[in-house]
Amino acid sequence: MDRDSKNFVQKIAVDIVCLGSVGFSVLIFYLSGEPYQRGFYCNDESIRYPFRESTVPSSVLYSVGLGLPTLVILTVEYLLQKSEQAQYSLFGKNIPNWVFSAYNNLLWFLFGAACSQLTTDVGKYTIGRLRPHFLDVCGLSKICTEPGNQFRYIEDISCENSDDHRKKDSRLSFPSGHSSLSFYCMVYLAVYLQSRIKIAKYGMAKSFFQFIVILMAAYCALTRVSNYKHHWSDVLAGTLLGSLIATLTAFYVSDLFISKTKCSRKRNNSSDNVDTINPSQTVELKAIT
Repeated sequence: MDRDSKNFVQKIAVDIVCLGSVGFSVLIFYLSGEPYQRGFYCNDESIRYPFRESTVPSSVLYSVGLGLPTLVILTVEYLLQKSEQAQYSLFGKNIPNWVFSAYNNLLWFLFGAACSQLTTDVGKYTIGRLRPHFLDVCGLSKICTEPGNQFRYIEDISCENSDDHRKKDSRLSFPSGHSSLSFYCMVYLAVYLQSRIKIAKYGMAKSFFQFIVILMAAYCALTRVSNYKHHWSDVLAGTLLGSLIATLTAFYVSDLFISKTKCSRKRNNSSDNVDTINPSQTVELKAIT
């Protein structure tokens, strides 16, 4: 194996380990995590809403939220670099530049998405806030009708409902996972387009598409309130969390804006060189002028 191939394989291995570590942690939360068992008041109006199906199901969230940016990244990288000569090779075979660039951009996007989801899950399982439909899902009508329970803080009571998934999910309100993931994916996509699409004649079309994807994220987040899946503060926290992680990933983790950094460094180096001109060089310059 040549040196370039070895370095490339090592890079892929490290990438898989890092992404897999975060992704595996998310899976552990989903399979075996137990939320904090928060108590409640039966007269708490914020948890007495009826259960409703989601306007944006999780299957749609993951397929659109992860699939749309993936499709856009592959398309943009192919169109921008399809005609460039290959600069990378693996086991003696050339790797097209657009494939290498698409791999890197997708890796950063997916890594940020996993980090966003893991951070959201840590908040959910640590706080254990009750969803607005908690009493309806848990079927605690008998307990709440007993004398003296209306104004008593009730703890250590398991739900009467036999659906274990719903019982667990009813304690995972804060922050909103739909809001955090949808805003992460769409904000990252908007920033990615801002960085990669520089053609002036497509400026309005780019801005329009950026607006549409952010609007999609906002719609997804708002439906979580109207479906009684989350309190408004859960949605706000998820929106801020997803947007923050998307911004940090795009500007400080990925190489989307590295060209600007290199240019600023070159300008700084140029100014340093000018400042270090010795007196003899100055005399020579004056003589020339």
